[in-house]
Amino acid sequence: MKGYLVIAVVIATLCLSTVQSQISRDPCKYFTCENGRCFAPNDVPRCECFTGYIYNPVLQTCVLLLPDPCAGFSCGNGVCIAPNGRPICECDPGFKFDAGRTFNKCVRIPGSEV
Repeated sequence: MKGYLVIAVVIATLCLSTVQSQISRDPCKYFTCENGRCFAPNDVPRCECFTGYIYNPVLQTCVLLLPDPCAGFSCGNGVCIAPNGRPICECDPGFKFDAGRTFNKCVRIPGSEV
């Protein structure tokens, strides 16, 4: 019975090393880089994204790089954030965001002291 166990362990080890050597020969085989190309320094697959795309580690692929919605958007007394892809201002204390046609920035709250 021990002889069969030794043979089974040897066969399993040989199969595992064969699979590992096949993977190490082409680490990009099962690694998709949509909108980019895979390269494998030290047998670790990585994506090199095409122009206009950026690597998303959660999706493990290249996704379209969207322009920064806050670029050129000045809040004045606050900081621009874009939680839904639309710029709004997170205002300093004593200020509020005025999304009107005229301002689109942080304006002083009447009666507040800063």
